[in-house]
Order: sequence, then C-alpha cells, then structure tokens
Amino acid sequence: MKKYAEIPKNDVGAKVESAWFESCREREVPFITVKSRTKLADVHWDYIAFPVEVDKALESLGTKLRDDAIAIFKKYANKRSQYTANGHLVWYKNLEIQQAKFAAEELYDLIVTHINGVNRAYRV
Repeated sequence: MKKYAEIPKNDVGAKVESAWFESCREREVPFITVKSRTKLADVHWDYIAFPVEVDKALESLGTKLRDDAIAIFKKYANKRSQYTANGHLVWYKNLEIQQAKFAAEELYDLIVTHINGVNRAYRV
C-alpha cells in the first residue's frame, strides 16, 4: 500500500498533488506528500483529507500525535532540518531524500495507529 506521494518539482497546476489528495480523501487515509529537490526533501501531512469525525479523534490525542511526530523528525533530521507539528499538520523540511521517505512512511503508520486507537468505530 502506498503511504505517501512523491510530488515532482514540475507538478504544474499541482495535478499530481491534487490527484493524491483525492485518492486519500476517497480511501480516508493520511494525505502525506514528499517533495524532493536536488539533495533534500520536505514531508507534509495535513488532516484535511479525513472526514469530520476524525477531527474529534485527533483533538482527543492532545499533544501525543505532535510529540510522536517530532520524535520521528529527530530520528531522520540533519543539521539543516526543521519541523512544524501539531495535532492536525506535520511538516518536516530539509531532510535528506531517502530519510524523508522513511519519515513519511513512519508518519503514516503513526497517524493511522493513533486514529484507530482513539476512535474504535472508525478504521483507517
């Protein structure tokens, strides 16, 4: 199963990203992208592809999702890396490309585990 989309530099009109978003929304799975440059990449997750009922599950986690997402970042970061993280958005910037892919996969698993753990009626 594909856990993230690699968005090409030349994604004119965000066609690849938009198609991935629609796919995630239809399957109700985390919307995670990896945008690579020459040596570095950014990983981005936004909860927006989830249905409204998932909002409550994310909010009930408090800072747990954010804290665990930061732990993933620290595992793969280098001295130029930065992050933004909260319970509804995670953005890792300037990871080495292969490290970004690993981080994206772990982030996907983390989000699915947390949502499934707090919302038994909803399964990702």
